Amino acid sequence: MKNRIILYMSLLLLGVFSHSCTSEFLELNPIAAENEAAFYKTMAHADQAIIACYSQFNNTGVWCKDLLMGFGDIASDDAEAGGDFVNEVPDMENLNRLVLEKTDGKLSDVYGTLYRHINFANIAIDRLPNIAETDPDVDMDLLNKRIGEAKFIRAIAHFYLTIVFGEVPLVDHILGPSEYTMGRAKLKDIYNLIEQDCKDAMAVLPERGGWNGEEGRATKGAAQALLARMCLYESSYAKYYKGQDSRFDGCTERWADVVNYCEQVMNSGKYKLVGIEGETYETWRSPKTNGYRYIFTSQGDHSPESVFEITCLQEGLGNAGARGHSLAKWSTSRYYFDENGKESSTNYWGLGLPNPELIQLFGDGDIRRETTMSFEGDTSWIEIAGGKRYTPSFSHSVTKTYQKKWECSAEEYIDHSAEWMHAPSNIKLIRYSDVYLMAAEAALMLGDNPKALAYVNKVRERARMCGTSGLPAALTSVSLNDIILERRLEFAGEGHRMFDIVRWNIAADVIKQTYDGTPIEYVRGKHEFQPLPQREVDLSEGKLVQYPGW
Repeated sequence: MKNRIILYMSLLLLGVFSHSCTSEFLELNPIAAENEAAFYKTMAHADQAIIACYSQFNNTGVWCKDLLMGFGDIASDDAEAGGDFVNEVPDMENLNRLVLEKTDGKLSDVYGTLYRHINFANIAIDRLPNIAETDPDVDMDLLNKRIGEAKFIRAIAHFYLTIVFGEVPLVDHILGPSEYTMGRAKLKDIYNLIEQDCKDAMAVLPERGGWNGEEGRATKGAAQALLARMCLYESSYAKYYKGQDSRFDGCTERWADVVNYCEQVMNSGKYKLVGIEGETYETWRSPKTNGYRYIFTSQGDHSPESVFEITCLQEGLGNAGARGHSLAKWSTSRYYFDENGKESSTNYWGLGLPNPELIQLFGDGDIRRETTMSFEGDTSWIEIAGGKRYTPSFSHSVTKTYQKKWECSAEEYIDHSAEWMHAPSNIKLIRYSDVYLMAAEAALMLGDNPKALAYVNKVRERARMCGTSGLPAALTSVSLNDIILERRLEFAGEGHRMFDIVRWNIAADVIKQTYDGTPIEYVRGKHEFQPLPQREVDLSEGKLVQYPGW
């Protein structure tokens, strides 16, 4: 890796932020004019340095389109590449068919973005302790919290690097000139750093929410949930790849740790499943949305359901001038009709089309289906706002379905011009329902079937309470297949599916062909991970090596 990232780059990035609807802590003045000698002296500098750590989350094209929608869903059996016409997005088509080129730009974009998170975090972790000696008014509690935030961000970036690329360079400090080229580290070594970073963050961060009214920051609950997720992946790799794949050597089954960290989140009393657990259905509903759908709207930002979310800050994007993320832009195809009945496109792409199989898996009464996707004949999207009538057009979808989970109502958009492009809601990266289902899976592996059953049924109860059909019904027994299905239904479109079926070692069994019948060959020992960006391999002086097959 030859990312020669130095301090001034992080300082420059501090000036890119604009207004957030909820997170005032991100509204800081740019400090690009300051140099390192004059920096890291005050608590204000600590605040500004941490914003640089969060800055890469605002690259929604990487986090939303490429990482979650692309690597998480389109590469799996849940979604098709889509697009307005054949081969409009060849990189997504290649990803869908598992033939992505090593030179594809999205590999470099994801790889580089995650390492920029890490580099900014390393700078903060190294420099911020100095403020204790230079600021006479230092708030040590707050300073330690800032360092804890940096460690959480370093941990989550390393984690996503591992589930996308497998073994990657482990970067736990500011790199010196002789360290710009590094080889792959063993997964277990990376996991050890993630674990320590999470534990350090847990020791200093608040249970939930911000401090001084600051929402959107890393919390103790987020660190606990991330550590549980890491332990779940390590345990899965150890169980399902034992003796089959040397890349997972050193991984151990840590199911008890998964349950422990999940239950720490549960026992904090700071999180709730929207619709139950003391939050009535009526509390979370509006005329335009059911209780479950509320989670994914801007009104549901920082709800009791959210353990960690990406705060959307962008403004002035595209022709719409709307802030927010790009999942809505990429995932659907809306049209509007003006007051004279004239039809015009909203320039949505229609990527990540849900496979029709998903429609059947949900069942007619599961409220999560209408939240996750729209399908031909669905009229629930016909809305009036800004003097225009909006409705989906299915002419651009070969599957006659569109992603709906990240679409907002007409009223929520800032601009009602022809070019709606970005949704204003935050990305819920870790939800409380995931905590329940991770704990359920781990409890099942430990032989505690009653606990596993109770946790799965809790998630199904919430879906049932937010609907009117009385479905899905409570399970009377639970198996791994039940949990596999429940995760598929609960997190459809959220970027979990491919990573889940890889860790269970079932991807080769469920990925067979595209919707148009094109065969897909999933090769065990190759397709568990994406290839490293070829540019990074070329610059590594032989230290970075592609996995076999790439």
